[in-house]
Amino acid sequence: MQSPAYDVAESLRKAFHLHGATFSRETDERMPFQRPTPEAAEAQGVKLRHAAVALPVFPIDEKWHVALMKRTEYPGVHSGQISIPGGEVEQEDVDRFDTAMREFEEEMGVNLRQSHVVSGLSERFIPPSRFVVTAFVACLDHQPQWRVDPTEVAAVLTVPVEALLAPDALQPHAIEIKSGVKVSLPAYAWEGEVIWGATAIMLTEFALAWREAVERV
Repeated sequence: MQSPAYDVAESLRKAFHLHGATFSRETDERMPFQRPTPEAAEAQGVKLRHAAVALPVFPIDEKWHVALMKRTEYPGVHSGQISIPGGEVEQEDVDRFDTAMREFEEEMGVNLRQSHVVSGLSERFIPPSRFVVTAFVACLDHQPQWRVDPTEVAAVLTVPVEALLAPDALQPHAIEIKSGVKVSLPAYAWEGEVIWGATAIMLTEFALAWREAVERV
C-alpha cells in the first residue's frame, strides 16, 4: 500500500502529462496581461537569470495544505512578498531540481529530497528580477517541522489547498508595485496576507492541476 503523498504525486504527474499545456493556457487566460515567455524575453535581449522553487504539499487533519514563505525586508524587488521557497541557480547545482532542493533546505530547514517531487508546472519569466523560474511540487505525508533561516524568511504561511480552489479565490487586489504606485492585480488573500505576482500565477496553475488530479479521483 502506497502512502497518500505518493498517490497524490502520481495523480499530479499524470495530470501534468495529459493536460499540462491546458493548465498553462488557462492560467494565462486568468491573468490581466500576458507576461513574455522566457524565449520571448531572451529574444528581446533580456539577460535572463535562472531560479527554481519547491511548493510543499502536506496534510493537516486530513486536509491538504501548501506552505509559502514571507520574505524578510531587504533592498530588492521581492522584499516582504509571499513566495514559494527557492532561489537562484548556483554554479555547483547539478540541475534545477538540485537548486530547488538546496534552496528550500537553506530557507525552510527541511530536506525534501526524500519526498515525492513532481515537475510539470510551466517555467515562468519574472520581468522585475529577470528570473526564469522552474517550479516543483513536493508531496509529503505530514507537515514538516520548519527551521527557517530568519535572515530570509519572516514567516511561514500555511494555506489549505481548498482555499485555492474556491471559485472566488483569485480576486483583484490593489497592489503597491513601487512606492506610491498601486495597480489592480489578481491575487489570493489568506490570514491577512496578499499573494500576488508570479506566486499567484504558479498557485493558479497548481490549483488547476490539483482539481484535475485529486478532486476528480
